[in-house]
Amino acid sequence: MIIIESKSNSLFKNLKKLKDKKKYRDEKKQYIIEGFRFVKEAIKSNTCLECVIFTEDFYKKEKEFIDSLEKLNIKLVIMTKILLDEICDTENPQGIIAVAEFKDSVLNLGNMIILIDKVQDPGNMGTIIRTAHAVGASSIIITKGTVDIYNDKVLRSSMGSIFYIPIIEDYNLDLVKKLKNQGYRLLVSSLQGENNFFEEDLKGKVIIAVGNEGNGVSDEVYNISDVKVKIPMPGNSESLNVAIATSVMMYEKLRQDSIN
Repeated sequence: MIIIESKSNSLFKNLKKLKDKKKYRDEKKQYIIEGFRFVKEAIKSNTCLECVIFTEDFYKKEKEFIDSLEKLNIKLVIMTKILLDEICDTENPQGIIAVAEFKDSVLNLGNMIILIDKVQDPGNMGTIIRTAHAVGASSIIITKGTVDIYNDKVLRSSMGSIFYIPIIEDYNLDLVKKLKNQGYRLLVSSLQGENNFFEEDLKGKVIIAVGNEGNGVSDEVYNISDVKVKIPMPGNSESLNVAIATSVMMYEKLRQDSIN
């Protein structure tokens, strides 16, 4: 195993850049995952890991797990706690991180696809990914201006679901338009929506589109939508958090699909 004790080490410098710079993550097609559960979930999902980095104390506690990684031909690295803590974002790091490879996501066609349009908050993004995985949505499509899905806070709030659901970038909406030509209805959630969401027939092939926390879906998405709905709020709240609104719509779609 490699042992790293200095900030001048090239791998340490690489990890810092992967942590801090989206452009570097995109160039390397790699990102950092943090925490014992997250690393185990990555292995369970067959996500390609370039290396796993851990402290000596972690190795002593989880020697059996680390030794099992040698059989998977994953590079193993011991790093001092002081250095590893610089890479970690959590308040109480568990002493293990890994470098994961971007997946070449391929769109899965199913009855429920989620379109995320310029959502900016990492926690909202991760929660939508997690819920989309939970309800069995086939794919997620994101537009230009949406938060980086490999942002550490997105990864943590997705709770590992990011490993299981394809996420496709569609910056010009070409893919969405192609899907519409294949029979998908594009449904947008908007405060100016024409129909009560719960009165809408959601069976069949539907793309559920949700937008930016402050501005809603963009004009580009709104103008090509087939159905514009609003979620009723009889309590007269001004709006719903975008992750909550998306969850409501996904589960209603799931409910309707389950009715014979």
